[in-house]
Amino acid sequence: MTVRRRLSGLLPWVAVGLAAAGAWLACGPAPAAAKAAARAARAGTARSARGQARAHGAAVDSNKVLVRIGGETITRGDVQRRIESLPEQFRANYTTPEGRQQLLDRMIEEKVWMQMAVKNGVAERPQVRQQIEQQRRDLIIRTYLNDVMATNPAASDSETHAYYDAHIADYRVPATVTLRHIQLKKEADAKRVLMLAKSPNAKWDELVKRWSVDSLTRSTGGSLGTVTKEGQFASIGAQPVLAESAFKVGPDRVAGPFKTDRGWHVIKVESVKQESTRPFDQVKSIITRQLNSQHTQDYYKQRLEAARKALGVKPDSAAIKGFISQKRTAREMFNEAQTLGAAQARIDAYEALLRDYPDSEVSPQAQFMVGFINSEELKNYDAAEKAFRELLQRWPKAELATSAQWMIEHMRSDEAPAFINLDSDSLSAGSAAAGAGKRDMAKGAATRSGEAAKPAPGGAAKARKGTPGKP
Repeated sequence: MTVRRRLSGLLPWVAVGLAAAGAWLACGPAPAAAKAAARAARAGTARSARGQARAHGAAVDSNKVLVRIGGETITRGDVQRRIESLPEQFRANYTTPEGRQQLLDRMIEEKVWMQMAVKNGVAERPQVRQQIEQQRRDLIIRTYLNDVMATNPAASDSETHAYYDAHIADYRVPATVTLRHIQLKKEADAKRVLMLAKSPNAKWDELVKRWSVDSLTRSTGGSLGTVTKEGQFASIGAQPVLAESAFKVGPDRVAGPFKTDRGWHVIKVESVKQESTRPFDQVKSIITRQLNSQHTQDYYKQRLEAARKALGVKPDSAAIKGFISQKRTAREMFNEAQTLGAAQARIDAYEALLRDYPDSEVSPQAQFMVGFINSEELKNYDAAEKAFRELLQRWPKAELATSAQWMIEHMRSDEAPAFINLDSDSLSAGSAAAGAGKRDMAKGAATRSGEAAKPAPGGAAKARKGTPGKP
């Protein structure tokens, strides 16, 4: 035990002793009450000392270093704070010795990799700094917006009820009828079945099985389900006249026959529900959500406008118009064309590039792709030949000129480019190799523009760079 700790432990008792001595000198022998007071003072001082000692011990334990990694440390307090920061449902996983060890190992790994990353300059990489700044920005904005939107008042009961009264038509429940039917081809048969169905001992399901020509409802007792006055039946389609007749018949009655485009029907009405309105309590939660959603949007716009005014936001309309209407570059248009799905859509995009940028660095590639897609995907060889000849005329010294000439001469056949080695005399193998060679040309055209080519239908062959005669 150090001298300081020994002194700190003795000080409370020294204070008690001095107090007692002073009382003795001043008053002489203390009476019983004075002695009791002194004992109480000593007990209170002792408890205070023990409490201070426990707090001091807890602080010392919290600062206890568990691991040193380079110039950094992990203390007991660091681990405990990490546990407390976890969602409550996961904290129990780290209250056991195994769980605490697992968490400590994880924190060591984090420190090790963090230090190695910083040591190797990762933290100074522009893209990393950009992402860190973006996350910082998003966190600050999100936190502040949460504070702002927390002051958005919720919809009151009176407002909710007022909305309900103003939109009462939205909560109307239409009248419905539930019925069954027996469908017949002839009116005479329908009248006979109606008489049988109205007899005292009639068995409806048996009549349905015997007489109904509606195969979809025969096994379910002729059930047509529940419909509104519009009469949109699932099995027999739209029959508004039949539905209207069923409403007039009333519940628990058999009636007919009724004529539709399906034939004649004898119906059995099971129930009728008149039009009604959903009560307020049933839709209150729905209305509240709608109003709160609208409140949130309106409140956000109000606070945003107030913030813009407070900060003095002054847009430059001319500058903004020039910025948003700026023309895409030729390369951007080429890259966008590559991503399109349909063949004709890609052709249109390449041709748009050629109109806007007839002499750009990617214009020869775009011209080649127009011809290639027409040839290999659309099999429009005349359009393809026109596109390839346009390339030869406008860019005769272009790198793809040789490929364009080869396509003009061979695209209507299965002949492979000169750089393809045909090891097999199989016609199918030759066709596959020829197709692969042609696709390589398209890949080459796209590669020269800085992008990967879109593979033609039929599967992608292994890419080879080059043109016919130039391995």
